[in-house]
Amino acid sequence: MVSSFAGKRLRLALFFVPFFLLPLSSPAFSQSHKPAVEAVNENGFNSSRWCGTCHKQIYDRWKGSMHSRATSDPIFRASYIQAYYSSKGKAAKLCLSCHAPTSIVTGEIDLEVSIASEGITCDFCHSVKEINDNHEFPFELDMGSVKYGPNKEGSVKRHKVAHSEIHTKSEFCATCHQYTPNGVPVMTTYDEWKDSAYADEGKQCQYCHMPQVTGEIAENVKSEKGERISSHDLAGSHSITQLKKALALEIAGVNRAKDRMTVSVKVTNVGSGHRIPTGVPTRKLILFCEVRVPGGKVYKKRVVYEKAIFDEQGIELTSDADIMLGKGASLAKDNRIHPKETRNEHFTFYIPNNKGAIVSVWVDYLYSPAILTETEMRIELSRDETVSGEQ
Repeated sequence: MVSSFAGKRLRLALFFVPFFLLPLSSPAFSQSHKPAVEAVNENGFNSSRWCGTCHKQIYDRWKGSMHSRATSDPIFRASYIQAYYSSKGKAAKLCLSCHAPTSIVTGEIDLEVSIASEGITCDFCHSVKEINDNHEFPFELDMGSVKYGPNKEGSVKRHKVAHSEIHTKSEFCATCHQYTPNGVPVMTTYDEWKDSAYADEGKQCQYCHMPQVTGEIAENVKSEKGERISSHDLAGSHSITQLKKALALEIAGVNRAKDRMTVSVKVTNVGSGHRIPTGVPTRKLILFCEVRVPGGKVYKKRVVYEKAIFDEQGIELTSDADIMLGKGASLAKDNRIHPKETRNEHFTFYIPNNKGAIVSVWVDYLYSPAILTETEMRIELSRDETVSGEQ
């Protein structure tokens, strides 16, 4: 939870700004006074800012990703606060093991301090030596001067490099994108991929979510692949571009009769290696079919693609916090679209004189999470009026 001293610390920061946080335009960063870069932390985690001093292009991409905002994202914050109080603090370990994994090692769960506030940091991922079967924290870490990744072994300017095959495998992603509390399939993104043609073809999660892009692995340093690096944007369900690439939609046919119209629609998962939508069950896809007839009257029908989790009383859970806390008892529905699957949907409208009707189909991605937001509270407490006399 956020420390009660966070506000005091923020006020103090107005008067004392650490040297490494000075803006680049500060005189402290003049050509003749460049600060020395700290040595690698041999006994703990390094800030991602430290990594960015050499790996600037990779750092900039990570900084724009949801991994860097894993603790500051207002959607997460709202659910975390709700889960924390609902579980009397037990949610901290559950939630932060993925959203701020360094905190599980350091014991620091104040999301305003440097390392925990960085979310899923560069150094955490590149300190992972192996993955194990511990469902609570499946990472074997080697913190220090050796950084693990897909490149060949060796030594670079400020640390050593160890080749790690696991960083190229979907199993690495499964540590946080597969969650089945009490056997209830809450998040099954990894299993969805594993059962897909993408897995059969050897296309790992990284193939789509960390594709090769033009760039330098470090400043003025090319990778083994030349001017190609793995993108650290880690685009997922928060990316509109990524979502739009996943789906293809087509009106396959319109059958008109005297008093009715049947519209056939094909919906295909063309670009996602898992079901769509994936992730928390509160995300949905809604296919709409609309017919507008001359004169302005509109007819509309829809199909919802979703996963629904019920509690022990048979009531659907609609809160991310309740779902992630493991309050689900059963999977009530799952009609989401598999990778490369085409769904054939048919909509029948009873419309007399439907000649000249316009048919439209579209798909909405729907997610309605609780979000922390600033709201102005304005209450008039007192008022007095008078009429001035004539002069």
